[in-house]
Amino acid sequence: MNEQIHLTRSEFGKFVEALREIADIYLSPERKVTTPTDILEGFEYLFHMMNAGIDIYLLAGDPDRPEFVRMLSPRLRWAGDNPDALYYVARIRGDRSYRIRGKLNGECYLSFTVHGRAKDGGIGFNREPVLGDMNDRSIEIAPDGSYEIILSPEKHPGNWLHLQPNAVSLMTRHYFLNEISAQLAPDLKVNLTIESLTPLPAPPPNTDDLLARRIADLIMFLRDGTIEMPLPYSIPISFVSATPNELPQPASFRMTGYEAWAAVDVFYCQAPFRIQPDEALVIKGRFPDCAFANVVLWNRHLQAFDYRGHRISLNRKQTIFEPDGSFRMVIAHKDPGVPNWLDTAGHTEGTIFWRFLLPKGQPEKMECALVPFSAIAERGNPDREGAV
Repeated sequence: MNEQIHLTRSEFGKFVEALREIADIYLSPERKVTTPTDILEGFEYLFHMMNAGIDIYLLAGDPDRPEFVRMLSPRLRWAGDNPDALYYVARIRGDRSYRIRGKLNGECYLSFTVHGRAKDGGIGFNREPVLGDMNDRSIEIAPDGSYEIILSPEKHPGNWLHLQPNAVSLMTRHYFLNEISAQLAPDLKVNLTIESLTPLPAPPPNTDDLLARRIADLIMFLRDGTIEMPLPYSIPISFVSATPNELPQPASFRMTGYEAWAAVDVFYCQAPFRIQPDEALVIKGRFPDCAFANVVLWNRHLQAFDYRGHRISLNRKQTIFEPDGSFRMVIAHKDPGVPNWLDTAGHTEGTIFWRFLLPKGQPEKMECALVPFSAIAERGNPDREGAV
């Protein structure tokens, strides 16, 4: 019996060794993971990655019979998650044809991106290039909000996404501009299915070769999101600032040439923050005319801070505006008593991450100022002057 499943046993051994290697290398001073918070959150992140990877590559890893897997939730945070969006991914093949059926449920933006293996044959959210995409502005949608999309190597009438030979994954994004963030809305559902257009029999029992290949994909996915992921701010990207508390000019993802699971219609903006308990960071700016915009606070592992009990993100709907239409947000360790407070959730360091979907024109650069917490005064308080 052991000889009959030697491939799976071998790959499982590699999986166990990979976990040891990841824990030793990824959670190390060489990766600048040094504080107790960073280390503990790093272990938590590894479990989140394992949870996602097992679901995507093992349990739903059959590209002949694909199914959409919900990637993220308040309890499952990785890959730069976003409280205001629901994300799904399915494993596919470039030599197959598929039909997607869906129905809008209040999304302000919907998109589909096909991703392929990296040039070295690898997979993972940091390295799979975008091979094709479409959004709800280019999809023919029925009056009741329903739609159908064909994915295939050959051109097809109607809504069609071209599949190239190296296609391996399909990702969907469903953005919502609601008072309650999408990930926290228990009754918010996405209506979405995918089926193969190639007639197939019922799925056969697992084979040694098949399970071994899926474990190998899982290992590549875990390594890509940890020890093979570039160090934070080590790669120059136009929308990323390495200077703490200073946001750069937002820039289009399409123009960067960066290969990853990312929304191609977005302008991103990212910078680290460093805020002591007696300080606050004030951000001033204006939202562009766009389909969607929000800001999220992450830890160093690209995880949103726990938003089940902390306000760590704000979308345009949730933001309270100044009389002139601008906004003023405050990142601080405790409630300063002013609108648009973003909670650091106990972190003195982290990442500020902005998304602007389909902006009409170039989004403005935002102003940032690190100030004493005591200088933040509630507007309209006659006993406080010179409020920041």
